[in-house]
Amino acid sequence: MMPLYLLRHGPTEASAKGAPLGRLDLPVAPEGQARWPRVREELLALGIGRVLTSDLGRARDHALDLGLPCLVLPGLSEQAFGEWEARPWDQVEGAEAFFRDPARGVPPGGESFLACGARALLALQGALEGEGATLVLAHGGPLRAILAHYIGLPATRALDLSWQPFGLTRVDVYAPDRGALRFHNRLAG
Repeated sequence: MMPLYLLRHGPTEASAKGAPLGRLDLPVAPEGQARWPRVREELLALGIGRVLTSDLGRARDHALDLGLPCLVLPGLSEQAFGEWEARPWDQVEGAEAFFRDPARGVPPGGESFLACGARALLALQGALEGEGATLVLAHGGPLRAILAHYIGLPATRALDLSWQPFGLTRVDVYAPDRGALRFHNRLAG
């Protein structure tokens, strides 16, 4: 069994406005930066042996700051929202059609949630090893797909999982496709 911790990066200015960030490399907002030392302390107390993170700074910078062995995996980056990135949903033309099937919908110039999830799972499973506690510090889309996979939730329902900034989840992984959820979306720090 491997304890797998999943942490969403801290809040950003755009996410606070209800806008999808996607691949934009915006930093964590000042209030998130101020809270990071408490989050960091809590994470280090968990006995985590290594960190897997996205290549986007809002996740990567905090992952590297933990001072643990860290592997940066571009496959863990957020879903690409193309032309819709950083635009509040109420200002996105065509969002109504997208939300009828958000798992399969593809924003102009972006990717579907299902493609993002498949990419994230491939990256994660290629990097997992041993039984030591591992932290994945990434984004809401990839983390939802990873959690859904391990608890047997269909990928098309993964978007039903709420995940707040600095929300921490633990899944005990028993097999490549089986895990037990210990807690979900607990606010860290």
